Amino acid sequence: MHQQRKNDIEKHINEELILQKELEDDLRLAQESQQKTKFKKQIKEVKARISEYKTELDSLSNHPQKQESLVSAMTTLTFRELDMVTQGILCMPISAEVNYTVLPPVPKMLKNELTGVAQSRLMTGVIQARMVGNFVENMVNIIPDFPERLKAGFVKEYQRLQATGLKGNALLDALHEFSCNSSSDYDLQAAGLAVLYYLFEKCEVFER
Repeated sequence: MHQQRKNDIEKHINEELILQKELEDDLRLAQESQQKTKFKKQIKEVKARISEYKTELDSLSNHPQKQESLVSAMTTLTFRELDMVTQGILCMPISAEVNYTVLPPVPKMLKNELTGVAQSRLMTGVIQARMVGNFVENMVNIIPDFPERLKAGFVKEYQRLQATGLKGNALLDALHEFSCNSSSDYDLQAAGLAVLYYLFEKCEVFER
C-alpha cells in the first residue's frame, strides 16, 4: 500500500511541476496586472501542493522503521518522558475557549486531511492515551491550571503553523516536532505523540 501511495505521489509531483512550468510561462507572457496576479496566486498554490507531496513522500520513505521505533518506545512510556515534553509548553499564554462539535478520531482525521502515514502515526498515541490522562490529572494537584496551559501551548502553535499555510499531514508532522521539541530521542518522540493524540482526541487541536 505504501509503495502504491509513493508511486501516486511521485506522479502527482511530476504533474504539478509541469503545471508550475506552464503557469510560469503564462506569467512571463502576461501583459495585464490582473492576469499576473492570478498566475502568481496559482503558482503559489502549486508550490504549496508540491511541498505537501514531498513531505508525505519523505514520511513514507522513513515510515516502517520510524513507526516500529515509536511503537516500541510508546509501550515503555513513563511520566518522566511526559513531564519532559510538557515542561516547555506550559509557559505559553492560555487561549480563549472555542466551542465546536466534537467528532470521533477517524472522521476528524479525514476532515483534517490526515491520510495514510499520518493516520497510523497519530493512532500510535492511543497506546498511552490513558496514561496521558492520568498524568494530566496528577499534574493538576501540583499546577492547578496545567490542562489549560498545556492546551494553550498546542493551540498557539497550531494556529501559528496553520497561518503559514500548513495543513493535513504536513501540519501533523510540524505539531509532532513541536510536541517533542524536535528531539531525535524516540522516547521523547513517543511522549510528544501521546500528548498530541490525547489533545487530538479531546478536540483541543485540529478542526473538529
